[in-house]
Amino acid sequence: MFHSVRARLTLWYTAVLAVVLVAFSGISYVFLTREIRSSADAALATTASEFTAAFANDARAANGGSAALLDFRYSDRALMVFSAAGRLVASSKSHLDARDETRVAAHIRAHLQGFATLPGGVQDEGIRIYATPIDVMGIRYFVVVAHNLHDQAERLESAARALFLGIPVALLLAAAGGYGLARTSLAPVTTMSLKARQIGAETLTERITVENDRDELGFLATTLNELLERLQRAFESQRSFMADASHEMRTPMAIIQGEADVALSRPDRSTDEYRESIAIIQASARKLTRIVESLFLLARSDAGRYPIMKTRFYLDEMLADCVRAMRSVAAQREVQLSLFGSGKDLPRAEPARTEDPLIVADEALLHRMVLNLIDNALKFTPPGGSVTVTLETAGSTYVIRVADTGIGIPEDDRERVFDRFYRVERTRPSRGSTSSVSTGAGLGLPIARWIAEIHGGSLRMESSGEAGTRFVIRLPRGDDSAAGDARRPAESASSSI
Repeated sequence: MFHSVRARLTLWYTAVLAVVLVAFSGISYVFLTREIRSSADAALATTASEFTAAFANDARAANGGSAALLDFRYSDRALMVFSAAGRLVASSKSHLDARDETRVAAHIRAHLQGFATLPGGVQDEGIRIYATPIDVMGIRYFVVVAHNLHDQAERLESAARALFLGIPVALLLAAAGGYGLARTSLAPVTTMSLKARQIGAETLTERITVENDRDELGFLATTLNELLERLQRAFESQRSFMADASHEMRTPMAIIQGEADVALSRPDRSTDEYRESIAIIQASARKLTRIVESLFLLARSDAGRYPIMKTRFYLDEMLADCVRAMRSVAAQREVQLSLFGSGKDLPRAEPARTEDPLIVADEALLHRMVLNLIDNALKFTPPGGSVTVTLETAGSTYVIRVADTGIGIPEDDRERVFDRFYRVERTRPSRGSTSSVSTGAGLGLPIARWIAEIHGGSLRMESSGEAGTRFVIRLPRGDDSAAGDARRPAESASSSI
């Protein structure tokens, strides 16, 4: 029961109300006690004042005031006249007994005046008196007005009994009402919980009903719907990722399996035929390896667990290494690859700098980023074209451009080239014929953009058209205080390669 929010809310509400009621009742009881006693004292003092005035001016005072007491009779208080020696001279009929009169006489003999409370017996609450002296015809008397405290005690006891009985009843009623209110208020939460429990991987399109979007429960429902929306997008992205990955891996695996089956089906095949089959298997295995490595890199990047090993190195030498690594590929495709050269529509752009381009970054990742861009440019550049890599310095930022004179990217596809597994179907002229170009797994550009972003930079398509496509990378210099010495360039990086 106590695991329920409604029960805990009811207990807290009842506990707080109990503290408030007890505090209020205690303060009220104290004020009631003071008011009752103040009223009783005021009545005693008024009665004494009235009787003293009448007793001093009445000729009947000569007989000790017995006749004057006839005009002052009260049911709740007694009037008594004592001599200076403490002898009772006159007394009105009252509920005071002989013991009370004896206690009052002893008080008068001590010549005490004003208010006083005389204790009683075990079951007697005592009496409250007011004593004042008066001189009549040269004789000193003491006028005493007395009141038994039994009535006050009964009134206060009745008030306390009412509080002791009323507080538990009020708490029970408040607990029942609070539980009902909590149940009614939290009913939408229960409904949302049941609805959320019904939503699974196959029903992520369902949403929780928002009855009032301006209160806290409506805000909670809206937040849950936004969470479901993000989960739906994540599931759809994951499903698409898995489907595309399996599709990309199926082709090279099928080729490997097919070539192996063909090679083993005929025992009398020549050495050249075996070498051809092994070459096909090798090419497919390399493609499969690249896909697996790319998937592994993307998985670690999505999980935020890819280690970034930053060092200081010279960016121009890293670009020269990338160009040298792709030189044979460019030669096979009859494409001119140059660093800091001049392309068809790109003027020669020597880096305008007064110092070497030193950067603090992960050299292996930047190397892969540039290789992906160069490889992508070579794929869609026809024979006789050119691919140019340039490096410029703009303040504290390095700007790398990779431009080709290829067939360009259709306008409808320019916003999607950085999506994973998305490949643009482009037509590439090839020696008098046209063929559709769609190679690779569609992971090069997404990985390149991710590498640029984790270094605090950016990668975007600067232009694309009939004259070719140009990608631009912007990278910050990084923290120059990084440990390690940078190696010096061994040769000029502005030469054509």
